[in-house]
Amino acid sequence: MQVIGPRIEEGKAKIASTDQIVLACERELLGRPLAGRHVLITSGPCREPLDDVRVLTTRSTGQMGQALARAAFRLGAEVTVIHNSEIPCVRNVPAETAGEMRDALHRICESERVDIYISAAAISDFAPERRPGKIPSGQKEIIRLAPLPKLISLVAEEYRIPTVAFKLGDDAEEKAKTMLGSGIFLVVSNGPESMGSAESRVVVLGDDIRREFSGSKEDVAMDICRLIAQESDRWNRRDSNSW
Repeated sequence: MQVIGPRIEEGKAKIASTDQIVLACERELLGRPLAGRHVLITSGPCREPLDDVRVLTTRSTGQMGQALARAAFRLGAEVTVIHNSEIPCVRNVPAETAGEMRDALHRICESERVDIYISAAAISDFAPERRPGKIPSGQKEIIRLAPLPKLISLVAEEYRIPTVAFKLGDDAEEKAKTMLGSGIFLVVSNGPESMGSAESRVVVLGDDIRREFSGSKEDVAMDICRLIAQESDRWNRRDSNSW
């Protein structure tokens, strides 16, 4: 028997939300192929401060990362999501900037067992030089951007956690092929048109794997997580040939 706990509002216990109840029921009915696995997901955009008012960010909405978190939970995983939103039934770790996301990854990977990492966030490639106060409007400005380290290699290579990567771009599938190896076991490639859309079309690549999934992001996320559940038994972080 699965007991769904209450939500706490203003110090009072109230019935769980409809989303929590539905997700818990789906989890019980879908066979739990990811049971016993801790899935760590980074999701959504980062926001790098330019001044005290403005930020540098992307068009990412975090829909796919949130859909992946719900799908992994439905399939029985313990799910941790590092992002700047809230998802029912999973552990939410807040992070706004790439630096905060990196710190959270370090903290979790060093102190907990993580079985699978899904890098679904649009993590900032650059951070602007922050200005104090608010930059005056109505005049030209030169904004200097400093490159930021790639977080995916931190998890895959330093912590040796089997990793699922995402690659976005017009030639994403070709570039995705070059990412496989060194702990990255699957790469999900898609085009820029998927950003902000409720629909997605992806190509998932791995060793001897090429799968195409399309539909709503909820459906595509479930297809990806089912593939992860199917393939992850072969991902042995102790196998030196995999890294």
